[in-house]
Amino acid sequence: MRIYFYRIDSNARLFHEDSELTDKKFLDFFFAHLEKNRTGKYPEYSYISPCGKEMNFVQTEHYPVLFKHRIEDKLYYGGEKGILFQPENLKFDTFGNLLHPFQKEIWGRISSEILLDPELEWRENSENWDLIWKGKEFRIPKFRSEL
Repeated sequence: MRIYFYRIDSNARLFHEDSELTDKKFLDFFFAHLEKNRTGKYPEYSYISPCGKEMNFVQTEHYPVLFKHRIEDKLYYGGEKGILFQPENLKFDTFGNLLHPFQKEIWGRISSEILLDPELEWRENSENWDLIWKGKEFRIPKFRSEL
């Protein structure tokens, strides 16, 4: 088995040996196979992206996924992949980043572009943020230590 090492920066750009990878098909495949590293090898690499007889170990500066934009009811990341927007599952981390589920136990960060989307209305109060989208209100609790 061949082993490769990758890095994802704080803007969710993928690097291999300090070269940024930009091929959309490769990015879509790579991110679609992303999972937590439970191999017991290279613990400084929090994620893996298996590919046939290759094991790709992935180190991140932040979250491994950044949802860059929204079109209708999908959030887009990586190359051209999109997943269904689930506003009922949004949450904040301890630093105030708004997170959306990606796959399994992996969360992605919501970009500023999405936060500023005119179709999304945000209202803040002392306990939470409310998101109004498509006539529905979604309550997103502010971070508390028990989360």
